[in-house]
Amino acid sequence: MRCFFLLLLLLGWGAIQSEAHNQVRVLLRVQPETKQFWCRYTLMLPADAAPSQLLLNLNKQYKILSIQSPRVKQQRIERYLYPVFQDTMQGINLGFAPQDRRAKEVTVTYEGALPAKFATDDVLELSGHTNWMPLLPYKEYEVVDYTLDVQAPDVYSVISTSPATKQRAGHYRFQGTTCAIELTALVAKQFYRLASASAMPSVTIYKAGSPLLKLDSLLLGESERIIGFYNQSIGRQDAITRFSIFLPGTDRDAFAMLDNATVITYPDFDVRQLEYRVTLAHEVSHKWWGYGAYSDYNDWLNEAFATYSSCLYLRAAGDTASYRQLLNTKTKSATGAPAILGFDKTKYNYATYRRVIYDKGSVVLAALHQRVGDQKFFAILAATAAQKTATTDAFLDVVAQEAGEETRRWLRTKLTQ
Repeated sequence: MRCFFLLLLLLGWGAIQSEAHNQVRVLLRVQPETKQFWCRYTLMLPADAAPSQLLLNLNKQYKILSIQSPRVKQQRIERYLYPVFQDTMQGINLGFAPQDRRAKEVTVTYEGALPAKFATDDVLELSGHTNWMPLLPYKEYEVVDYTLDVQAPDVYSVISTSPATKQRAGHYRFQGTTCAIELTALVAKQFYRLASASAMPSVTIYKAGSPLLKLDSLLLGESERIIGFYNQSIGRQDAITRFSIFLPGTDRDAFAMLDNATVITYPDFDVRQLEYRVTLAHEVSHKWWGYGAYSDYNDWLNEAFATYSSCLYLRAAGDTASYRQLLNTKTKSATGAPAILGFDKTKYNYATYRRVIYDKGSVVLAALHQRVGDQKFFAILAATAAQKTATTDAFLDVVAQEAGEETRRWLRTKLTQ
């Protein structure tokens, strides 16, 4: 009996080990006056995820100062075209002994300057769209556990997607779990803060540089309503308790991060306008829809799900006319587009990628919704979100569990058309 329990213990430990995340440790030093930064990035891979040949991508604009890795046999740096970004990257190639099956650690030290779209006189934005860290190719959305230490001049403040775990003048530490591309540090002399009056969900707006306006209060209220709807539908098994909205004012785009946060760079973001209301609902829902790979067709699990979730919010808010209008627009866009299953974004232009991953994916979800009805459809979404579903096959398994094998087969056919 003792041996039996020992075997179970060993099997359980092996399962835990196999699910271990990569670990990331970052020391970031910033000079906001010159837009310069220095970074020491350390990636730690568990034994079962540590190959004998390791490649890291780094933005070609940054200067590599050193690369360190215990037991490395060969290393070289060369530029190559990374098709996912349609751009040239610095490829950091590391070779280890083939028989070396141990965990591995790589530290890359580099420096550079942020371009104008991520740096103004008011703020430095190092976030999911800044492309400021080394990344494993095709694993941008891979979940990692991280520690981020940021050093800035004393007159500056630093915020991230979660509160600092340690803080003193000029020094900040943030820790958490998020996808590899999304470690975040916003640096400014002053952040204006607006927070929910209620404890659940707790929404906080952080605005860099300029004082808060009426538009920001409207943004806060709409965010609370969106999160309230999602918590009762999509996220009922994994609800949002806190959410951060960052307003850096860099006037570029809007995007979300897994760690309950979104960055909205537009300075005139008015949720009374349909376009902005839909954008906000889309980005908030990425709290649940951000586990599919960015580099292949599983990206529809991120973008189509977020797009259709925003449509569902409009319907729930009573704006059924806009719900139908958006869905009709996406149906027209999706007509004649390539199939979702097997779609290779590197072989098509960005417009086609949007038609397939955003629009066609949303139309397929709408068809599934119509087929199974509200109750089963929201059960499917809630289970998919709670399981942090990352592949289409895993999603099809959820559909089968909630709606039956026949619906799974029907959906797979839709995804191949």
